Amino acid sequence: MTASTATKTPDKHRSKGSSLRREEAMWGLALILPSTLGILVFAILPILGSFGISFTDWGGLSLPNWTGLENYKQALGDSKAIESIERTLIFTVISVPLGLVVAIVLASLIQNLKLEKVKTFFRTLYYLPMVTIGVATALLFKVLFTAQGPINLPLNLLGIQGPAWLDSPDTVLTAIAIYSVWQGAGSSIILFMAALANVPKELYEAAQIDGAQPLRLFWHITLPMISPTIFLVLILSLIGSLQVFEAVLVMTKGGPGDSSMTIAMYIYKTGFNYFKMGYATALAWLLSLALVVLIVLQWRLQKSWVHYE
Repeated sequence: MTASTATKTPDKHRSKGSSLRREEAMWGLALILPSTLGILVFAILPILGSFGISFTDWGGLSLPNWTGLENYKQALGDSKAIESIERTLIFTVISVPLGLVVAIVLASLIQNLKLEKVKTFFRTLYYLPMVTIGVATALLFKVLFTAQGPINLPLNLLGIQGPAWLDSPDTVLTAIAIYSVWQGAGSSIILFMAALANVPKELYEAAQIDGAQPLRLFWHITLPMISPTIFLVLILSLIGSLQVFEAVLVMTKGGPGDSSMTIAMYIYKTGFNYFKMGYATALAWLLSLALVVLIVLQWRLQKSWVHYE
């Protein structure tokens, strides 16, 4: 009789534990269901739908007609699309290295400050553009970059005629790149400051005993130790620069002429100005494919210069 009771007691505990786990699982599913449905409806389904649209001649209002690979064939021979890619690459070559250098230098200067309150002030100051409305800051820089604007004022005082930054094909991409670096430096600075804080001080002390100078310390210790963060910022910067759109739309709308017509801007105009949604979607998918290839290539190359502890 006692053995029978002892056998039933563990079974009762197991069944109670199983029902509790089932209840917890049900609650977990109920809690993640809204966000899962949101991702499915507003992200995954539109992505799949856009892939289907890229094989049609849909104009946005009429019913789509299946055209197969015609949009992709057209994209490969579209001279305007190719020129917009070239401009995007030029913008990337200007903005990404400049952004990396500015962020590393500023992060190093802030990290070497002694007072924590001063560090906090500068971290906040440089991060403010990240939380400011992009359209508002782009409009502000549009005024700053005028021929008689504040950016040219120091040059004018020296007797140098400053350029009309946004009105000249020679300087428009540089001007947008400068704005993009200013607008996006905050997050990079925060990442680099976190990486710099984790560099062991013993490495610097040992190198200083051997007579290493500050520049050698930075080149042989700091950069290798923060190289994983440099790689992360590089990937994020490349993705952002190849998709630059908001700054171009607000500051130049692709002008003067087509001198600042990036690939993202060209896709936007193709879809919403010329109502070639199918073709614009095909261009967007080609851009996404190029980004994936670039990231995979960078991931393979990083093994030769990124040093993990």
